[in-house]
Amino acid sequence: MGLRRRSREKTLQILYSLEFNKNMTVKEAVDSYLTYFNIASSKQTDKSESPANNEPIEEESIFITYLLNTVRNNIQEIERLIEEAAINWRIERIALIERNILRMSVAELIDENNGVPFKATINEAIDIAKKFGSKESSSFVNGIINKVADIIDIKNKKL
Repeated sequence: MGLRRRSREKTLQILYSLEFNKNMTVKEAVDSYLTYFNIASSKQTDKSESPANNEPIEEESIFITYLLNTVRNNIQEIERLIEEAAINWRIERIALIERNILRMSVAELIDENNGVPFKATINEAIDIAKKFGSKESSSFVNGIINKVADIIDIKNKKL
């Protein structure tokens, strides 16, 4: 599993936890996640470890923080786009896992400067939905993300 995939999965788990801890900052949520799962922080290097061993942790943390901040800073726009794409579905009616996969994916789509191709975003979202969601999650996520992409015309911008 690649670094970005692991980062997205961890971001999904943190977004899920933030549903129940809405007052947490992004930094607090990431630190809490790392502590709970006993993942060494990039700042806490064991002297026996070489710095290269901690690079993936630091890179993951940077991407996780980027995604979380992008979701938080753009939540109203993200949810507006999801609701527009999910005809007759209010955001509250979408299951938490799917809702947060959609938030994370739409956050990537609306940031035109992140360099992540549309197809990579959608494939990652579908695979994560298969892993964490129900049988129908991947189809639902696929349909909504494609509709959002049409709404913001991202397919022509990010191939």
